[in-house]
Amino acid sequence: MEKPIYQKIIDDMLRDINNGQLEVGMKIPSQRALTQKYGVNRSTIVHVIDILKSYGVLESKERKGIYVSKNKWNEYVSNNLNWQDYIGNSINQNNQYYIREINRCEFIPDIVRLGTGELSAELIPNDAFHEIISKDLSRQLTSNYEAPKGNIQLRQQVKELVKKRGIECSVEEVCITSGALQGLKLIADGLLIPKSKIIVETPSYINSIRTWHKIHSKMIPLSVDYIRNNIHAIFKEDEDYSNSIFYCNPTLHNPTSHTYTLKEKEQILEQCKAKGIPVVEDDIYSELWFEGSIPKSMKELDTSHNVLYLGSLSKTVSPGLRIGWLIGNERVINHLADLKMQNDYGASSISQFIATKWLAHYHETHIEDIKRNLKRRKDMMEDALTEAFSDIGRWSKVEGSFYIWFRFNESIDLKRLFKLALEEGLLIHPGEIYSEKEKHSLRFSYSYIDEHDIKESIYKLRTIIDKENLLNKRKSSDS
Repeated sequence: MEKPIYQKIIDDMLRDINNGQLEVGMKIPSQRALTQKYGVNRSTIVHVIDILKSYGVLESKERKGIYVSKNKWNEYVSNNLNWQDYIGNSINQNNQYYIREINRCEFIPDIVRLGTGELSAELIPNDAFHEIISKDLSRQLTSNYEAPKGNIQLRQQVKELVKKRGIECSVEEVCITSGALQGLKLIADGLLIPKSKIIVETPSYINSIRTWHKIHSKMIPLSVDYIRNNIHAIFKEDEDYSNSIFYCNPTLHNPTSHTYTLKEKEQILEQCKAKGIPVVEDDIYSELWFEGSIPKSMKELDTSHNVLYLGSLSKTVSPGLRIGWLIGNERVINHLADLKMQNDYGASSISQFIATKWLAHYHETHIEDIKRNLKRRKDMMEDALTEAFSDIGRWSKVEGSFYIWFRFNESIDLKRLFKLALEEGLLIHPGEIYSEKEKHSLRFSYSYIDEHDIKESIYKLRTIIDKENLLNKRKSSDS
């Protein structure tokens, strides 16, 4: 796939800096000169300059212009970007383009984030955190390093939390992490080797991060539809699955919000056990099941310690708290805890203190409140989609979590839609972030966007699609 023009210009300017044509401290050509040199419009050049500023390569001097930064890091940035492109096996260019742009644009003032997967500020219980700190901090807090597996009282609270979900474990089988993402990193560093096979549901959140793409293990994508349609024969009979794992998000999947049935979960576990494939169950959204009992986790169904379980407070309480956990075989947990201490000496003791008090006294009430709020937002977004998008696409019933996975009925130029939406102050999440095959899908999220912006933003997005004739007449291959 050919690089977009803005990326070619970035590469060209980095090349000029590294070979000395643009020297450190030198003023770069004017925007007019650059538009003429590259044959593009001014907005493209502004976009290029903003990105190079974010890398620390360029800097503005008031009333003087834009200059090449006076530091050696320019070369490091350029070389690392090239290296990242080399090591990012099986990550397509569109995937990386969208991720870089989303990371760059998320904090632009007044941007409306239609796909962001986190709680909005008004849903985060900061008043409760303040109450915890003001009541207990001076008497009970220690800011020393915690034990390798984490604060023993917090591990006890996690044990009690998951027990309500039917998961029986000891505190020695719990390891506190800096969010679930660190748990994934520990698994990559501590359990996977280059010849490992990483079997992953697709589309998948795991494709939006590089945690497992850097270790040169073979990624084997299996679509959720394939797994369900082949539930009695998921894995190949003649394939060697030694040193492999199966990563799944079986309850309120990210990005599709799909949930396997009880029988499907049992079949997956049975086949993984027969093939000797350990399961990594990412279960960070299940508490946000809107109505009725939460479906059983694979960890609850597991009777042979074949499941390594990931949980977190990042999606249910606060991403800034940075508290997650791994639960599994004690020997595995000991190994990963030791590795964690070698990397960062553990999660913040202050965050662990707050999380301990939170789980003991606040969590249950908060979960019920947050589910009510999220369900109301979900209903508002579904109503807006029904009015503005139901004639051009479809989505499945949403049982909980943050996301609506929307598939267009016809093929659509999502890259152009992404750029045009940005110009209108809308930030969307195209499906290619989660699977290279999802070229005609969007992940909508109702958890972060101001609920008063939901309807207007959905209608604005549809207006862009119609005005620019972005839908093609031929059917999407996803249909």
